[in-house]
Amino acid sequence: MLLDIEHLKNKYEISCSGVAHIGAHFGQEISEYKKHFGTIEIHLFEPQKEIFSKLTDKFKNQREIFFYNTALGKEPGTAIMFNADNDGQSSSILEPKLHLEIHPEVIFENSQNIDIDTFDNFSLNNVNFLNVDTQGYELQVLMGAENSLLKNIDYIICEVNKKELYKDCALVKDIDNYLNNFGFIRTDTHFWQDKYPWGDAFYIKKKYLKKTTIFFSKFKNFIYSFDYLFPLIITFRNFLW
Repeated sequence: MLLDIEHLKNKYEISCSGVAHIGAHFGQEISEYKKHFGTIEIHLFEPQKEIFSKLTDKFKNQREIFFYNTALGKEPGTAIMFNADNDGQSSSILEPKLHLEIHPEVIFENSQNIDIDTFDNFSLNNVNFLNVDTQGYELQVLMGAENSLLKNIDYIICEVNKKELYKDCALVKDIDNYLNNFGFIRTDTHFWQDKYPWGDAFYIKKKYLKKTTIFFSKFKNFIYSFDYLFPLIITFRNFLW
């Protein structure tokens, strides 16, 4: 995860009642959730069978953690997942595209059948923080969480793409537009090494923000959307820091 949870918590005074991490992998973020959010329920969704087995074995004695061996999407069903050889970190339901050029060291060597459900079907009403890391499938996950986005979810960390790393994947503007329908705005974005077209974004319900913060976030997102300006802005930002 490219965004710092402690920074986000302090900056936006996040009050977290429960976390759902979709695409949990080996649970690398669990310690951060516990450190900064205290004793809360943590729900981990991981469809890759071998990785899921290691995940459950790692945290099996922690009662506040719940495990689900399924992918999440717009509707229930099944799918084929393209398996990546980097411990499954790049595995996706979507076929790799630009990913093959940007990260040629990652090989998609085989596939496996997985189950898909919707987030809303789990009725996790105590969860108000989502972390969605599904390698280009993020919009489908969010489309299966409409009721939760309206009623319960206040904060979202979401992997985003500026280009099609995976075939037909949603781009960051698509995620922005969709979540805007539920009162969210993107306030923080970190692209890998400030030069790759993938990264993490933080979305928060506008009701928790001042009007000046909303305005600045909209302006920043607009400026950052221009590829020829982005490197200049990053250079200027790093100089100030």
